[in-house]
Amino acid sequence: MVSGKVWGPAHLGELSVHLPAELVDAALEATKTRERRIRALPSRVIVYFVVALALFPELGYKSVFAKLCLGAGVLGTVSASALAQARRRIGVGPLRWIFEILRGAAPTVSGAGDWFGALLICAIDGTILSLPDTAPILARYTKQAGYHGGTGYPQARVVALIACGTRSIIDAVFGPTSIGETTQTPALLPSMGPGMIILADRNFAAAALLHRISETGAHYLVRVKNARHLPIHQSLKDGSYLSVLAGRKVRVITAAITLHTSDGDRTETYRLITTLSDPAQGTAGELMGLYHERWEIETTFREIKSTMGGGRVLRSRTVALVEQEIYALLIAEQLLRCAMTEATNAIPGLDPDRASFTIALTLARDMIVLGPATSTRPGPGWQALAGRIGDHLLANLLPPRRLRTGPRTVKRAISKYQARATKPHGPTQPARLTIEIINTTVGLTESTRP
Repeated sequence: MVSGKVWGPAHLGELSVHLPAELVDAALEATKTRERRIRALPSRVIVYFVVALALFPELGYKSVFAKLCLGAGVLGTVSASALAQARRRIGVGPLRWIFEILRGAAPTVSGAGDWFGALLICAIDGTILSLPDTAPILARYTKQAGYHGGTGYPQARVVALIACGTRSIIDAVFGPTSIGETTQTPALLPSMGPGMIILADRNFAAAALLHRISETGAHYLVRVKNARHLPIHQSLKDGSYLSVLAGRKVRVITAAITLHTSDGDRTETYRLITTLSDPAQGTAGELMGLYHERWEIETTFREIKSTMGGGRVLRSRTVALVEQEIYALLIAEQLLRCAMTEATNAIPGLDPDRASFTIALTLARDMIVLGPATSTRPGPGWQALAGRIGDHLLANLLPPRRLRTGPRTVKRAISKYQARATKPHGPTQPARLTIEIINTTVGLTESTRP
């Protein structure tokens, strides 16, 4: 039981970055999970508690709840079993509902990395989350085979669509790793549409899937295998050419990408296909340079898994609660990203990349503990907290991003993947990029140096 004051509707509406109590209450009403009698742990409190768990993955239930109590100025002690029971009571519904409301591209006034002409730059990809090795979870989420005996934990595959400029989550789905990325992707199609260009790696280059993306009205720019048969139908002046992919017109761009570092040069051939068939919509060099923005989704996954999650196995031990926890992670990422974008919007032309995710995360954790009483800003508490985070972000902007590169190697001893002995571990280092468009129709090259 909770000692001291009983939690009421006024106490928790101020403890999130951008998650007002009215939205939480609407989620509880819509999913019919609002309590029907007075409880020591109201449903609204538990929604905020679950989101707070995502911000403090290293702490146990009681410690996280104590931080919420401290921030709200409420004296409270509660058992871990009571909190777990309350989590089971509300289930996954309210968290899923809140994510559906919050998801979407964060509005930004910056053009850097956000738009390619009139098209919003988006990326799609998948990542893996490790789950507790319990019998209930293993009934749905299985372990993967691989080197070193496979994974030690069952895993969930998350496939997300993000806006590259702000790294905000437009949509996301998840399921067992037995369901591949391209099988999960159709669930994201309703979130695609005109005014978007979707970037994706070679795993998404299935003709049927690309046709479905195109049918939403969105354009795509996707890497394909260099050996893929794409006959030349019409050569274009920028070195690209028009071809046909399973009966539909595409444009093919091939380039030699050279990375220049102090250790020497490394060159790799990239081949892209796109529905932007006219060079007036984007030259071969511009589109090849645009494809680099796909890496923004990898940064988003790193923020969720490493920066926020600390690389830990998720804590929930049943299917319903682990899915609740995954939605809480997505909500926390989206809240932080929207707060960061709101802050950078205050300075016209400021690239959202200049805001530090680590600073935003640290401040969000601090605000839960400090509560709204320390804020001097007027207005509702959640707006005051968001404003304080924005102030700190703008006072501690990162320097303009420089191109850097580092070895992509396996570092986790329990990884199911084989270590790459030819790629030693080492720090990142400054780099310079050269894009050389390969005109496959005449064997000539045209260099572009962004």
